[in-house]
Amino acid sequence: NDRPKLSPATHTILKSSCSSTRYPDLCYNAIASAPSHMVQKISSQKDVIELSLNLTTTVVEHNFFTVEKLIKTRSHNLTLRERNALHDCLETIDDTLDELRQAIQDLENYPSNSNNNNESNNKKTKPSYKSLKDYADDIKTLVSSAITNQETCLDGFSHDDADRHVRAALERGQVHVDKMCCNALAMIKNLTDADIMAATTEASKDDHVSKRRLYDEDGWPRWMSSGDRRMLQQGPTKPDAVVAADGSGDHRTIKKAVEAAPMKSKKRYVILIKAGVYKENVVVHKHKMNLMFVGEGRSKTIITGSKNVVDGSTTYDSATVAIVGEGFLARDLTFQNTAGPSKHQAVALRVGADLSAFYQCDILAYQDTLYVH
Repeated sequence: NDRPKLSPATHTILKSSCSSTRYPDLCYNAIASAPSHMVQKISSQKDVIELSLNLTTTVVEHNFFTVEKLIKTRSHNLTLRERNALHDCLETIDDTLDELRQAIQDLENYPSNSNNNNESNNKKTKPSYKSLKDYADDIKTLVSSAITNQETCLDGFSHDDADRHVRAALERGQVHVDKMCCNALAMIKNLTDADIMAATTEASKDDHVSKRRLYDEDGWPRWMSSGDRRMLQQGPTKPDAVVAADGSGDHRTIKKAVEAAPMKSKKRYVILIKAGVYKENVVVHKHKMNLMFVGEGRSKTIITGSKNVVDGSTTYDSATVAIVGEGFLARDLTFQNTAGPSKHQAVALRVGADLSAFYQCDILAYQDTLYVH
């Protein structure tokens, strides 16, 4: 791994880019120490950000193997909650890798308008179907989520003193990723704010300035299709699968119905959950996209669990229902955690899915009832 000698132009771009970050020395040194074939490609702030995200991804991969090694070598000495927390870390680190890779891909296609620092980018980009503001918001959301994941991993070892020896083994790597993501986020904001301001100024000349609105005139999220709005309001005409505890449907449990749903579906996949109390913990994993749960009424269709911190779960792991796959919808049912106040954190519903919505649903528990991650 040869340490490159920076050209004056590269040094200037790197210094300027890192000056907007919270940890400028880490920003500069991490990139300046990268292999020369990577550093030599830097000709713009966008290149600096992309390299920073790639280097961060490498550190995250190392952290994943560190957690795997801890599970294999120290599992017999760990408490139930420590083992659960380590498995939470594997999940959140894996999510971080997906988010950083998606951020890199979005950045490659990001239509930067900036010409600062003799910026020239000869990479071919795909035709843009998103506005500059949408691109910027999506990239910032992905990196912000990666930061949250580092904190979630460490939070699992914060419940009592016994957890902290495991936390100490992970903290350095997790905090390092947190700082690198913070730096990347600052540079992304600096780049995109400048581009958006330039685009807005140009649009102002033609008096066509438009602001991105989260909701339309009827109060619906902008991203939600008319078909999904109709299904939330009226209910779907025909479900793709039916869950019934008495065996009259396609599945007896919600978990089995989710497992049978297609992976990475582009189309809406509707699971009708018939009236009943379903005592199970359900996870809609990240590859289970565009699922919809439809109950037969909040007082009739109830998904219930009782996992909690006192009995050995982490807050993250205690959720009765956890939604990670994007594009999730639900209506007419209840999410419940029956662990009482003496059991501390006990989540009824954890939502980490982008573009998700809940209509006419109850979420019931005593502490950390709804965990938006």
